[in-house]
Amino acid sequence: MMLALTWLTPLAGAILAGVVVPPLLALWFLKLRRRPRVVSSTLLWTRSLADLRANAPFQRLRPSVLLFLQLLLIGLIAVAIAQPESDGLVDAGGRYVLLIDRSASMNASEGERAEDRTRLDIAKDAAIARVQELLGGGYFAPRAGDVMVVSFASRAEVRAPFTDNIADLESAIRAITPTDEETALGEALDVARAFTTNVDPDRLDRTIAAPAKLELYSDGRLADLKDLTLRPMESLVYRKVGTAMDNVAIVALAAERPADRPDDVQVFAALVNMNATPVSVSVQLALDGRARAITPEPIEIPAAKMGTEAGEGGTLGFRPGRAQVIFRPIEQPRDVVIEASILRKDALSSDDIAFAIVPPAKRLRILLVNNQGFVLSSALDALPVERVDRLSGAEFDAMVTASEVLDYDVIVLDNYAPKSLPANRYLVLGAAPPLPDLNVYGTQKDVWCRTSREESPLLRAASLDELFVSTAIATRPGKSWRVDAEGPDAPLILMYDAADTHAVYVTFDILNSNWPFQRSFLNFVANAVEALGHAGEAVTSQGVRPGDAISLRLPAGSRDGRVTTAEGVQAIAKIDAQGNLNWGPVLRAGLYDISFVDAASGQPQTRKVAANLFSSEESRIEPMQEIVLGVDAVSAAEVSNERRASVWPWILGLALLILMLEWWVYQRRIV
Repeated sequence: MMLALTWLTPLAGAILAGVVVPPLLALWFLKLRRRPRVVSSTLLWTRSLADLRANAPFQRLRPSVLLFLQLLLIGLIAVAIAQPESDGLVDAGGRYVLLIDRSASMNASEGERAEDRTRLDIAKDAAIARVQELLGGGYFAPRAGDVMVVSFASRAEVRAPFTDNIADLESAIRAITPTDEETALGEALDVARAFTTNVDPDRLDRTIAAPAKLELYSDGRLADLKDLTLRPMESLVYRKVGTAMDNVAIVALAAERPADRPDDVQVFAALVNMNATPVSVSVQLALDGRARAITPEPIEIPAAKMGTEAGEGGTLGFRPGRAQVIFRPIEQPRDVVIEASILRKDALSSDDIAFAIVPPAKRLRILLVNNQGFVLSSALDALPVERVDRLSGAEFDAMVTASEVLDYDVIVLDNYAPKSLPANRYLVLGAAPPLPDLNVYGTQKDVWCRTSREESPLLRAASLDELFVSTAIATRPGKSWRVDAEGPDAPLILMYDAADTHAVYVTFDILNSNWPFQRSFLNFVANAVEALGHAGEAVTSQGVRPGDAISLRLPAGSRDGRVTTAEGVQAIAKIDAQGNLNWGPVLRAGLYDISFVDAASGQPQTRKVAANLFSSEESRIEPMQEIVLGVDAVSAAEVSNERRASVWPWILGLALLILMLEWWVYQRRIV
């Protein structure tokens, strides 16, 4: 039976052999320096002549037991320094699962210099050292049976299944890359538990029942800790990584065009301070990579506090210090990439910069169908749009039947239900539109608004607290619809979002309500027209979070989709027949370029998507001294920032060189 060998330090053994063997051979081949002596005859000096020939350069090497023993000794020492290991020579112990956190907080730098290592670098080094400790202890040290490596952030990934091959485990650990995702440990635990209950392929006669020993390499900032518990007989070692705590972050960035000045861009940013002391920072605003503004005075951000109630940071009582920055409007009629950055060095750079993408200034063209009065018409005329055209319901149906092009950004249907709706953007009030999955089942009387989505862009500065509706259409919308406002029994305002059709549906005729007498009605109409007019365009200010997928609706028939990541890496992105592009997940914060070939023009086009961290939990980088899973409190075990390396192979090699030097000096003295 052949034994499979694993070499722990093959490079050290090879270097030693390469350094020692050539000088040794040179000592045997090269002629020694001798003192001249005058003798009467050489008949009695045959041994000296033989020695002279042996030390003459470029002579054939004659057999020598001493040389053979020296080469054998050096070879054995070199092999020993390379540390070969073989399966089956020692009894295997328990199983270990190394859980390595690669979330955004693990990108924190543990030092003052830019080249200092991150927490993930330290965790990987510590995990490699642990693998060598578990599997490379030698014949007289206890060994683990197998080790598995799992990396995790918002999702878990098995890097190496259970194995005792040190080289494979080290390669798997080194291949772990950083992300800017949020942290969740639950999936990593589920993956580890699933593997520990599988049948051992090398021992099919039994099932592994004992749980593996879990070792967590993290800073402890785990968002789902409160939902996790350890199972019976399960153990977890928490190896705390990092000590840095200083961090200030951008947690929100908004850029929009004021309704009365569509050629201008207004930028808002929200900052948080995770430190126990106040800080002052300057914030820079750049447009398309060029600095355009900077806060005239440093922004004072108060210190983080520990309160008595659960705070936003996810930890009981912690509340980060907050401040807001509002930049003066900047004239920018075309589309632009907004970049806000904190001009202060701290431990985590991923949250010091944020991006937003603002669409170009656009004067919308609106079509009002079946105008029933001056209320809605006056609200549309007051908007800063290019024009508002009007058609009757019959004229609209005739144009649809004739397949005429409706070259409008938003079509408003005032209590009119056409026979069909071509792909476009619609604001519908009153009669139910012929859109799929709406499910009309009757009417509802005397309705007050019960709940509304305050974060909806449709309801910005448009409170519905005093809205009363005498009669509304009762619907049960499906998954294609989003409910933004709801009465006691049915929705009042819905939004439909499909590949080529977008619609906002108000389920009541505004004349059957008190809404026209409230300021919120005018704000709602402006918000709805703005949201619909720019729906599905080339750029969007919303962006994505790391861990999410990029989803875009491109023109139908688009092809050759490619994504250029924030690190400059290109990847192929598939586009379906309807023009839907989905790619991901996004791993790092930054700007992503999506390129494709438009089917209509045949020309390449590019769209941009911004990915921002925007996570108070990940921006709080102070390591946890203890983590609690259910009723089990696990104290932290420190992980050193210093790299460790084996020194004894080099000391042994130096000793061999000194031994050879001593042999050479001895030979010179006896000649």
